[in-house]
Amino acid sequence: MAMSTLNKISMPLAFAMLAAAAAACSGTGPAKEAGGQADKPAATKEPVDIIFYSPLAPRTVEQFMKERGDDIQAKFPQYRIQFIPYAKGTETADLIAAGQTVDIIMSTTTTINELVKYGLQYDMTELIKKHKYDLNRLEPSLVRFMKEYSEGGMYGLPVSVSTFNLVYNKSVFDKFGVPYPKEGMTWDEVYELAKKLTRTEGGLQYYGLTMSVPHMLNINQLSAPYYDLKTNKVLLEEDKFKAVVGNYARFYQLAGDKAGDMITQWQNVFVKDQTAAMMVYYASFTLETKFDFDWDVISMPYFKEAMGVAPQYTPSYMEIAANSKHKDEAFEVLTYLTSDEYQMKQSRQGIMTSLKNPDVKKAFAQGSDILKGKNIKAYAPDQAALITPKDQLSGIAGSKATSFFKNIVTGQSDINTALRDAAEAARKEIETARVK
Repeated sequence: MAMSTLNKISMPLAFAMLAAAAAACSGTGPAKEAGGQADKPAATKEPVDIIFYSPLAPRTVEQFMKERGDDIQAKFPQYRIQFIPYAKGTETADLIAAGQTVDIIMSTTTTINELVKYGLQYDMTELIKKHKYDLNRLEPSLVRFMKEYSEGGMYGLPVSVSTFNLVYNKSVFDKFGVPYPKEGMTWDEVYELAKKLTRTEGGLQYYGLTMSVPHMLNINQLSAPYYDLKTNKVLLEEDKFKAVVGNYARFYQLAGDKAGDMITQWQNVFVKDQTAAMMVYYASFTLETKFDFDWDVISMPYFKEAMGVAPQYTPSYMEIAANSKHKDEAFEVLTYLTSDEYQMKQSRQGIMTSLKNPDVKKAFAQGSDILKGKNIKAYAPDQAALITPKDQLSGIAGSKATSFFKNIVTGQSDINTALRDAAEAARKEIETARVK
């Protein structure tokens, strides 16, 4: 990397980028076919830096290289794959101020707002047409979300996806003689199990089911949104959203005066204390966590009015930055990351694919020792709920719903009062945000 570039950024960032470059190998050989596309972008013969950035996510250079960077570098030896970690001094505003360009930004449905906030969004529609990229290969709901967010354009491509499922501790069920949850259960059926498992025993409080409220509201299976940007209406008091809140709240209310503890300690009571029988969270969590007990999973329970509909997917997107100097090369990399070849490798390792390809889906976790003997079905839903808007104003409304949820489960307010108060607080903050 030229010193002129390094002089524009902080020394910690310079060292990080040099570390990435050192970890990557370089060369001038041609790139292989990525597979799965009608026409691949022509690979440049000139060595160029392809710089990745993940805003609002504390990922290290080493993590990135292990997760994706090494594979990309091996596929494209003519590029120098680099990564800028998000940290103090390298936040998005810092990079903009320093004149530092990036090529590919890694985002989720919520952190993508960072692109628009700093004007880094770039509509890839012309590149998609130019290189005859087939969007129909991708999971439709993921494309739909991005197109809606991009107002008809396409800011990014989904490279992986996760869902939520229900993981359970067999020993807690065995302790109280309660049958294990079964695949295809409704929320009402799981609630009946939770009632039998929420109790005090030997001075310990046991919980039937625990969950992360912000996540559960955000990916709800009824696709109940927080806010309508077109009508500027807060939707927290709508019947559908109220049904979602009421469903989750009843599991907390089983714990009585311990309900407040569940809100803050929802993960600890399951993983560390082992006093919760069930937990609903990211499916990927079971792949990243070493549990000290016998466990298994089922798909997240279904609402009776939406049987078979899994939670909203939580996709990971990659976008080409507006200030990238190597847009065609960056698109070539994205083509590879969404190819059958790469997605098959990822799927076998236990990373859910963003493709429709049934063969890639069937290969899920075949190379994972962690999931041997587990209910793999819970990681591959047949149908997922439509992804609700995740814009900044929706985020404001969602945060108010989360805050007032505690009032419901601790008995400070009934559900109607709490959601009315949450909606009013959201409207005030949204109006202030819209004026700025």
